[in-house]
Amino acid sequence: MKTRKILMYALLALGIITLQWSCSKDDDNVTPAATEQDPNAPKGQVKVGITDAPIDNAEINGAFVTITEVRLDGKRYDGFQGPKTVNIAELNNGNFLTLVDGKFQTGTYSKLTFVFDYEKDQAGNAPGTYISKVDGTKSKLVISGNARNSLDVNSKPFTISETGTTDLMVDFDLRKAIKTYQENAKKNYSFVTYGELQSSVRVVNKSVTGTITGHANGYNSTMMGKVVAYVYKKGEFNPSTEAKGQGDSSIEFKNAVSSSIVDGNGNFKVSFLEQGNYEIHFASYKPSGDANSSFTLNALLNVSSALDLNTIAVQSNTNVSLSVSIIGVIGL
Repeated sequence: MKTRKILMYALLALGIITLQWSCSKDDDNVTPAATEQDPNAPKGQVKVGITDAPIDNAEINGAFVTITEVRLDGKRYDGFQGPKTVNIAELNNGNFLTLVDGKFQTGTYSKLTFVFDYEKDQAGNAPGTYISKVDGTKSKLVISGNARNSLDVNSKPFTISETGTTDLMVDFDLRKAIKTYQENAKKNYSFVTYGELQSSVRVVNKSVTGTITGHANGYNSTMMGKVVAYVYKKGEFNPSTEAKGQGDSSIEFKNAVSSSIVDGNGNFKVSFLEQGNYEIHFASYKPSGDANSSFTLNALLNVSSALDLNTIAVQSNTNVSLSVSIIGVIGL
């Protein structure tokens, strides 16, 4: 009898522990409730804009996210009038959309939170967050392996004061944020894992950023395929790892700060780079030959320039203009 009681107590304790663990895991996938600002606290002007580093997939003609809330360090940004559906795929090459421009409680902050609606867009149509394909179909986007419908993005601390305007830019790198998978022998799309999605979005103070623009002399898309310029912080490019897929979603050039597709005229532009030293690297892509108009990495390119492409100093509110020539391939 004593042994039976001990066994019963042990099973009961194990059940409680399992239930607590299960609830804890469920809580990880639930968007926490927002806290409210102090209505009597002083306020300062804050802008939040959104931009994008382009995705290199010819099948995609739009990437839409429906945002229902914006929060700063967990406090609801009352000036944001959601839901708002944004096609972030069209916001590249320095283009951006101002999500909100209003007052927020003064203080120092270091985190933005975006709450998504996966089911309905701002007009009430389904789905709310999705990839739009050139064939007219839509592919719903959700975070891989996580039912959570919000995204926390950490940033360098920024201060909101009663004087002046805090101008934040959210750079959403679609190339890193979206992955493909097969479903019923058909190609489909989703967001990458939660941690990878966090790494694909950066927040900068727009007032202290600069731009790199350039021209690739002699570029011929027919001969060279698609070419992408990748910008890294100085010393952080490792060709043996960056040209290979990294992480759960096999993201190539994972640690690039941003990127730009070289257009048909050989021009490229990388915007909203924080002041500092950078290096730039180029890679070519060729059509994969499948029915989805996708591209596969072909080679890293050997590029020459009068400026040292491994030490590009970017200053606030300035543009660094590059003239480069593609002289060969380095390989992978």
